[in-house]
Amino acid sequence: MTSSSKSVTRIVADAYVADTGVFLRWFIDQDGFEHARELQRKLIDGSTAIETVDFARVEVAGVLRKKGLLAGRLTAEEFTAAVRVIDDIGVIVHETTADRLERAAALAAQKNLGIYDALFVQLARELDLPLLTTDLRLSRAGEGSARIDVLHGVKKPHPA
Repeated sequence: MTSSSKSVTRIVADAYVADTGVFLRWFIDQDGFEHARELQRKLIDGSTAIETVDFARVEVAGVLRKKGLLAGRLTAEEFTAAVRVIDDIGVIVHETTADRLERAAALAAQKNLGIYDALFVQLARELDLPLLTTDLRLSRAGEGSARIDVLHGVKKPHPA
């Protein structure tokens, strides 16, 4: 799908592989949450497909416990419901098979990526879909391995 304005033409994918940071922004107002929630709405109405790796569920639950429940941003009931949302709204979840893990390990070694990040990149490669992330470092490190898009609204880190 293509959207166009006077000076900018932007390609919008109908399907993405999404990493954990995208899912977290469905619940926590961090840079890029508006775009993440727009994609969530499109997933629910069927105009976009989102796919991910199986361990994203555990990562989301762990971070939401810390940044949501323990920080007072989510109630216990909201937290408990949130850990199911990936499955409940139709994200396609792919198993981390031994073969996929081996290919991701090779990619991690080649590109100096963490194994979790490499698994997201590997899935995007296998499915020939763009990886949507909130991780600017991952977007740079993964260049040439898969198409990697940063969630709109995610700002570059401030210099130390």
